[in-house]
Amino acid sequence: MSKKNQIQKAEYLIDYDLFTVEEVIKIISFMRLIEQTKQKKVSTKLLQEQYKEYRLILNNKSLEKQYNKMLEEKSGVSIYRIMKSIENHPS
Repeated sequence: MSKKNQIQKAEYLIDYDLFTVEEVIKIISFMRLIEQTKQKKVSTKLLQEQYKEYRLILNNKSLEKQYNKMLEEKSGVSIYRIMKSIENHPS
């Protein structure tokens, strides 16, 4: 495993055995997008599109809660709260 992959894996606590490489890339891409909302405005449409894909890939409420908690502890940003705020205040 390359050093870059080791760093990537350490960044997010994802069960890499559950997903294909493409799915892992989409999960990480979505998590990074959520983290970006902390520093700058992110397209609501893009967030909604990637969230839909993210949920289809995970397809498991327990896993969604686990990953939300992990991301919130890591970066202070909650997927649930971000997506709920978009739902309540669409731009």
